[in-house]
Amino acid sequence: MDTKKKKGIISKVGIWYLFILAVFAGYTNWLPQIRGDAPEAAVAINVSEVSVDDLQAMGKKIIFGTDDPEGALARGEAPIGKGQCPLCHQFFSGQKADRCPNLIALPTSDPSIDPQKLLQMSEEARSHERPSTDRYNKFKADLSSGETNTGIVPHAKTGGEYLIESEYCPNCFVVAGYAVKGTNDMVSPMPIINKTPIELADTEILAVVTFLQTRDGDMTKATAKESWENYFGKPFGESKAADTAAAGGAPAGPVIAMDTDTPEQIVTKMGCFACHKIPGISVAKIGFIGPLLIEGTNAPNRIKSPEYKKAMAEGKVHATTPKEYVMESIVNPGAFIVPGFQDDMLKDFAHKFTFAALSKMADYLLEQTAQKAIKEGLDRLPQEKEGSLMKTASIKSDDKSVNVVIKKEADQQVSMAPKGSPNGSVEAKF
Repeated sequence: MDTKKKKGIISKVGIWYLFILAVFAGYTNWLPQIRGDAPEAAVAINVSEVSVDDLQAMGKKIIFGTDDPEGALARGEAPIGKGQCPLCHQFFSGQKADRCPNLIALPTSDPSIDPQKLLQMSEEARSHERPSTDRYNKFKADLSSGETNTGIVPHAKTGGEYLIESEYCPNCFVVAGYAVKGTNDMVSPMPIINKTPIELADTEILAVVTFLQTRDGDMTKATAKESWENYFGKPFGESKAADTAAAGGAPAGPVIAMDTDTPEQIVTKMGCFACHKIPGISVAKIGFIGPLLIEGTNAPNRIKSPEYKKAMAEGKVHATTPKEYVMESIVNPGAFIVPGFQDDMLKDFAHKFTFAALSKMADYLLEQTAQKAIKEGLDRLPQEKEGSLMKTASIKSDDKSVNVVIKKEADQQVSMAPKGSPNGSVEAKF
């Protein structure tokens, strides 16, 4: 082979190599670039120098993320702040959330209110009654050695102390009917507010309690600081919330889903279970705010849907594979809203996942299918346009096999994995 011909081959190989590098560089730059950033900084204030009005306004902003939550609801927006409370608690009649007790505050003297539809007692009023109930005393007895996750022993004596306790130790008392399914009505679905994924500081928790106490406009009911000091038996300081959780509560650490975390750990740390049901995740069995996460079934169909194609034409979304869709849904949840749901997912997950954790979570969700959900007795929410799984499938009583008649969905699952990959595993999304 002459020298000229050899140089030509080398040049072609070099050009092809550069082309391949450019393709990979472009693809990796297109993917969401996730960093393990630290969580949003806590609000630092001197409580003794802040008026009750200001503390209440601060609590309102922490709960709703806005000074006008009702205006946000009227615009079809979901007012959810750093505290994430409206994800589970209903504060307004036009809001959808009933995973945890209703916090609508209404005057008890209004005869026009139907007690079967709306509460007639504010959370502040109820807080004074709960510490003296037989149910609260049962929790005191059962947790006399300390609640497992916090070490706290239930010991609230006043309404203010009860509200403080409910933030730092949700399992210290669970309102009947609002516990995690299968826990004998004893385990709260509410996360510990001063730990991940919410991790409010002490001052922020005081602000939230102040808002709950004074929501009816009576500022004389504000006892948050005094109640905190009585409950924990020490002066209120500006220390990090995790250091003051009492009885040896462990420091919370950064709000980040790490590379080494399992899917169950990621779901628990990030609070996904508060809204979603997910097959194979023990804590995610009763969420009713977001879609059932069976992305092996959902994702391939969602990216082919007219709604998603419209969003793509408008430049709002960019996923072309199921995995890209799932990852996009986590880091940019407002880009595409599954029909029937509101845009109420938190928007800061892009800063709370490492890329490896994000990829791992997407892969796990893509392994979850309609068949797996049916075997665990999980179903879609009524507003999911695909319809109930239980209407289209039957499970044999011996649970050894599933007679699936969900052909429409099961047969439409699409594998986007390269040929030869194990079990045709899919790359997918929510």
